[in-house]
Amino acid sequence: MTHTIREVAISEGEKYGWGLILIHRKKLAELLKALLEKKPDARILDVGAYKCLLYHWIDEIFPRKAYGWSYVGVDILGPFPEWEGKECYVMNAEALEFPPSSFDAALYIESIEHVPNYVNALREAYRVLRPGGLVFIQTTRCDTPNAIADETHFHVVHPVTMKRLLSWIGFTNIDYIDDPTMAIWGWK
Repeated sequence: MTHTIREVAISEGEKYGWGLILIHRKKLAELLKALLEKKPDARILDVGAYKCLLYHWIDEIFPRKAYGWSYVGVDILGPFPEWEGKECYVMNAEALEFPPSSFDAALYIESIEHVPNYVNALREAYRVLRPGGLVFIQTTRCDTPNAIADETHFHVVHPVTMKRLLSWIGFTNIDYIDDPTMAIWGWK
């Protein structure tokens, strides 16, 4: 029986209880702090927002009322009740429907591996980021058991390969944490 991407993702989400699987919280907090110190009213794009759990984590660390940042969530799934009161859209990461230079950060927390054409998705991130914008990706490393066990993964990568790709797209000051769940980031 053939299943759509949506059906498989929902099934896997229910099976594994997907939530905010943010392994590299400390690093992301450090990067967001640096961004928010320069631009307290930063516009943050959460690609693969699912039920907006990242929104609540950011608000806990950097209260929106104090900083003034804004959040936009996009996911190919949805809408969800958790989107109520937030700016969220059902949207394909490979074709973001935003004008160029719309955001100060594009965050992919355990989502890039679920995008069929992740190269286009990262090109889109570059396009919608303002100069000085942050891209942050957390994903499973290619050589971990989860990398191939999850039916919703279209691909898995190695941090060195992802660094080369981000550089090729145009990102600079790229660095990464090489763990089974890797994090990689760079700046436009």
